[in-house]
Amino acid sequence: MTRYYDELAVYERNGFDIIVDKTYEDIHPKDCFDDTQFDLAEMCHNIEHGNLDWFMLRVRVLVEGLELSSEYLGACLYEDAREVLTDGTAEDLIGQCLDNAKKDVYRLYKKFQDLSWELDAEGCNV
Repeated sequence: MTRYYDELAVYERNGFDIIVDKTYEDIHPKDCFDDTQFDLAEMCHNIEHGNLDWFMLRVRVLVEGLELSSEYLGACLYEDAREVLTDGTAEDLIGQCLDNAKKDVYRLYKKFQDLSWELDAEGCNV
């Protein structure tokens, strides 16, 4: 099953490309909210009629199109999904992704260096 994402923002930070996007949420709000504390019928009505956005957020960190890290946060409920870009939610995931990506940079550098030497030894100059 193909999952489609709507792009919310694209950033470049210190040589890393960051993509923030969203997709539909599979979980029903009743599985995340207590109906004694929230009016679930109204909440679902507002989601179904486009007054609230119910989604899963994804942040990816890439270099030259190669994905180094991704983080997901489900059960996001906003009037406008772009609010995650200003309320700290996306920034938290971006921070986690960047930390994970940075941990892999040196390891991948060494691996690509080894592969480059192997290719050079085989005479593959692309």
